[in-house]
Amino acid sequence: MILLSLFFLALSFGLVSGQQRNATVIALGMRPNSKESVLDSCQALKEEAQEIRQEGYSAIDKADIIRDQAYRVKDEAYDLKDEAYDIKESALEARSALETTLLETLILMRSQATATNLYIQEIRTTLSSLTTRIDKLEQGQDQIKEKESYTLSSLTSKMYMLEDEIGDHIDEKVALLSEKLLTTLVTVEAIQEEQRSGENDREHKSGELIPATRVEQSSTLSPITNYGPQKAVDGDINTFSHTGSPPLGQEWFRYYFAKEQAVGQIKVVNGVWNQYKTRLNGAKVFVMANDLHRSACRFNTITVREGVSLEAQTYYLDCTGNTGIGVEIVLDNNYLELKEIGVYTP
Repeated sequence: MILLSLFFLALSFGLVSGQQRNATVIALGMRPNSKESVLDSCQALKEEAQEIRQEGYSAIDKADIIRDQAYRVKDEAYDLKDEAYDIKESALEARSALETTLLETLILMRSQATATNLYIQEIRTTLSSLTTRIDKLEQGQDQIKEKESYTLSSLTSKMYMLEDEIGDHIDEKVALLSEKLLTTLVTVEAIQEEQRSGENDREHKSGELIPATRVEQSSTLSPITNYGPQKAVDGDINTFSHTGSPPLGQEWFRYYFAKEQAVGQIKVVNGVWNQYKTRLNGAKVFVMANDLHRSACRFNTITVREGVSLEAQTYYLDCTGNTGIGVEIVLDNNYLELKEIGVYTP
């Protein structure tokens, strides 16, 4: 359209000044431009316009690419923000649980202290009553001093015996209370240590990876969906194995070594991180001494944590002290789903 407009503009200009141009051409004895030269000019202008249009399309494509990259960066930023919120919520929950435990401990200590004070007060009242009775006996038996002396001595002896019994009873109560307080403090320290261990469990892995020469599982969800046992040792965090039997019996996954090996820690990454992540809860790990016998590990049970990140759903189990031809993970009454498994030397 631009070329045609230029052509008609040039033609109009020629018509307006046609007679004068013709006269000038005739006067000079020159030949006017031919039709071919005009078409060549139009063709050149057309090609130039096409090149400009092509450059415009290229610029638009580059702008689209830059916009897509910006959207991806924005999505990654939102993912990081969500992960930070999850970590913050987990920390707040752990802090709330610890504060609740400490508060319950303080309440228990105060309750025990109150009960002990009441018991001591009761004992003091009893002793005061005995002392009053002894005083009355001393005042009312002046005529039988010898008998009174004997009675007083007997009562005094009984009082000492009673004081000893009361003292022993108080010591027993105090020892029991001290034991309960010590148990409570140990429980609190254990909770704190468990939280510290949960925060640092990813640093516990030691030794070298023992490669798997063969992996097996009790069943596979479907051959079409490709959830075979090899997906748990392929090094790809986006794939996972999945057993296929109905969750009514025992599911298992076996990781075989090339030869008999001493086993240290076992790394297990949960197969799913959504609402089904709790399926892995209660899974147990054993070292296969041979094809028939299994050895239990020191810390062999998986307790699924909250969180939907790789860090939150990675678990380390301690099988130090065991030697065998491989390891086995067993789960009762649920599907067994595993993203990655790694077995390490001590």
